[in-house]
Amino acid sequence: MVERVVPIPSARRPTLIDIARECGLSRATVARALSGKGYVDLDRRRLIQETADRLGYRTSTIARALRTQRTSSVGVLIADITNPIFPQIVKGIDEIVSSDGHTIFLSNTDEDPQKQVAIVRSLLDRQVDGIVMVSQTLADETLKLLEHGPPCVFVNRRPYEGVDYVGPDNEQGIELLLTHLRGLGHQRIAYVSGPSHSSTSRERLAHFRVSMAACGLEVDERLVFAGNYYKESGAKAAEAFMAVTPRPTAILAANDFVALGIVGYLHSIGLNTPADISVTGFDDMFDSSLMETEALKVEGLTTVNQPKRHLGRAAGKLLLERLGAPDAPGRKVILPTELRIRHTTGPVRKG
Repeated sequence: MVERVVPIPSARRPTLIDIARECGLSRATVARALSGKGYVDLDRRRLIQETADRLGYRTSTIARALRTQRTSSVGVLIADITNPIFPQIVKGIDEIVSSDGHTIFLSNTDEDPQKQVAIVRSLLDRQVDGIVMVSQTLADETLKLLEHGPPCVFVNRRPYEGVDYVGPDNEQGIELLLTHLRGLGHQRIAYVSGPSHSSTSRERLAHFRVSMAACGLEVDERLVFAGNYYKESGAKAAEAFMAVTPRPTAILAANDFVALGIVGYLHSIGLNTPADISVTGFDDMFDSSLMETEALKVEGLTTVNQPKRHLGRAAGKLLLERLGAPDAPGRKVILPTELRIRHTTGPVRKG
């Protein structure tokens, strides 16, 4: 028996009618079989699927979106594609939403408000089912766009209370670092914050002040520096701190990049870490007990680990739950942090 194939012009995609004609069945039967909705006996269902595969039939995402009011796509915005914490967060998000049939559109904003607005507009034009904002400080125009947009989950930064939010326990993390430093005998402790527009930065700075008081230590305002999460601000902060008398014996940085900048500057002026000054970071960006760079030769930064992949998974779950219950109250998920003691902290130098 010679297999009969209905020729289909290569310029167009095969349709349900083409499959129905090839199988000798009605279009309605083919539609039920391929959608999985409605009864079609097993033999016919198998015939229809085999024919669809042979003809190269693919379900039209546009038609499905019109029918279901869903595009099975999710937008994910990250602040800086070079930051090592984001891949694991995105992986966690993808693990959850892809298991529900969603595809991710990943975009890098570079912390540029205009770029952020353009990306959000594009995602809204694509009619994504939801958006996950990772470490984003929202521009006013972005906030307006999202007012009537799809569900949105925020990771690490939130524009205001009451939104769906996932983040690390910043209070716990700062407390762990200060308790560690206090246990090593440090009392003159400096702090380099992130940018003031970041809710995470503001939280960590506030918890630094509270935890210092809880440890019975005073905050010397000359030893609090407003940074920006980048290495350059760490170097500038360290330079400023070295001009203060007496200088600090330990410096706590708002993230690991800032800590690297601090260590680099200290080494450039002949000071050793931790023999002369202890330094800590936050985030555990590099997920490694051995972190060495050609420029700094730093073996292991003492820092706080935020559970990056779990943050992403939690954000994915919140988004799927929001899609199922759009009118439910906003939820906040805070995940615990862990202290990673390595080689940049030690006892206060004697004498």
